[in-house]
Amino acid sequence: MTPFEYVIVLVSLILGLGITVVLTGLAGIIRHWNRASVYWPYLIWIVLVFIMHIHEWWIMYEWRDIQSWSLVTFLFVLLYPILLFVLANLMFPTRWRKKQMNMRLYYFRLYPKFFINALALIATAVASDLIIAGRSVQEQLLKAIVFVFILTVYLIKPKNTWAHGVLALFLLLATIGSLLILSDELIIR
Repeated sequence: MTPFEYVIVLVSLILGLGITVVLTGLAGIIRHWNRASVYWPYLIWIVLVFIMHIHEWWIMYEWRDIQSWSLVTFLFVLLYPILLFVLANLMFPTRWRKKQMNMRLYYFRLYPKFFINALALIATAVASDLIIAGRSVQEQLLKAIVFVFILTVYLIKPKNTWAHGVLALFLLLATIGSLLILSDELIIR
């Protein structure tokens, strides 16, 4: 077993738990569809959190050539999947109420905590790319833009669908765009 194979086991377990939370939460929404009032920015966030889990697992393969792992490096690398797991858990109520589930109200009650976690996630990704992966500051531009957008919405705290919808759509398009632009990095060789 290589050091990477040893390290990736725990990373994969945590990511798998996050994916389980997202899929279970989505199944809960579908199960209670007749009692749920849909809020489309919230649904986009669910899709984004799912994509982020899959992308993190996939992109971890880039680190397969690291021959020596310190506990500090491992804990730092583990921080991103842990934050993703927390993000997934924040997305869904712990219990489904017997009455109407208003996704808009739930989202607005949730989003400040969710955004703080998302900001920590982005900061961790940038730090990881700079310190461990050796990527340049210029390569972090999209992450910096996303950080500023989320921070702005967090600080302004708008209560209208428009601002949250624009942010969710921007993040979805940025995610899809970055996956298309970085498509060569998404091939395992």
